[in-house]
Amino acid sequence: MSTLFPRKQTDLFPSLFGSGLESDFFNKFFGENTYPQVDIKEKEGQYEFMVDLPGFSKDEVEVEYKDGYLEIRGEREQNWESNDTEGRYVRKERSYGAFKRSFYIGEIDEKQIAGSFEKGVLMLQVPKSNEQARKDKGYRIPIE
Repeated sequence: MSTLFPRKQTDLFPSLFGSGLESDFFNKFFGENTYPQVDIKEKEGQYEFMVDLPGFSKDEVEVEYKDGYLEIRGEREQNWESNDTEGRYVRKERSYGAFKRSFYIGEIDEKQIAGSFEKGVLMLQVPKSNEQARKDKGYRIPIE
């Protein structure tokens, strides 16, 4: 069963509620990757981006194309009251803050990019650049 869910490096020093060495400082710099996980599938004439954004709403995510780069940004703020004095957290793993991912996709017609957001997954259909399409198909040079 342990091979299905590999343990994190921080699990080397287990305790009742997790490692005593964990702190916001260590988690920020050495903990889980703060970037969203992205799968990119190549299809005929386009790429399909699947971006995992659990806990984000559509309004917290922006996608922009500029100078050949596709940029995905998001920001999620803490949604709890700072004046909550009842109880104390023994573990905090949910992340808040901002992220930005950029992918070079070349010069394309940006109006052809389509996107949707459902159940915490951003889906983007991005046409291949004309340059990439030529590379994939090749160009036969006629010999006279």
